Amino acid sequence: MTTRVRTGSVMLEFALTGTPLLFVILSLVWMSIGMWQYHTLAEAVNVTARAASVHGAGCAGQTCATTVGSIASLLATRAVGLPSSQLNVTLTSSASTVTCNPLNSCTGNSSAWPSLAGNTAVTTNISVSATYPFSSPIPLWTPRGGTMLFHAVTLGAHSTQAVMF
Repeated sequence: MTTRVRTGSVMLEFALTGTPLLFVILSLVWMSIGMWQYHTLAEAVNVTARAASVHGAGCAGQTCATTVGSIASLLATRAVGLPSSQLNVTLTSSASTVTCNPLNSCTGNSSAWPSLAGNTAVTTNISVSATYPFSSPIPLWTPRGGTMLFHAVTLGAHSTQAVMF
């Protein structure tokens, strides 16, 4: 008689504990993906700013000068897993600001950056800023299909470096 009463209890217990556990595991996975994307963006922006800072004052008009396209390509290469069609980048020097919205629109740009006018002095600051929209599918599992709680988070990174040479 006791076996008949307990029939189906394992299935019920799994349904009551397994559903929240599955939600927690998927939330952890998506939070980890978001953290990885933020770290990748921050590292790519920092490396790009450092690379541009060593091609500054001493490179004006020489073969070591960089272009907007080469800086955009370097950032796209370093930002592994972040589509360049969704990255918005701003390159700022003392003389000019170049906005690449999205990043892949600047890969063919052959104008010098930092520009010749902005390369006149060592220790002049240059900046690279980027934003990337991160949206998780977790809110889609809420009532109403995520319409109340669904918000994309914009990940941002900024790096300022002094021109070295």
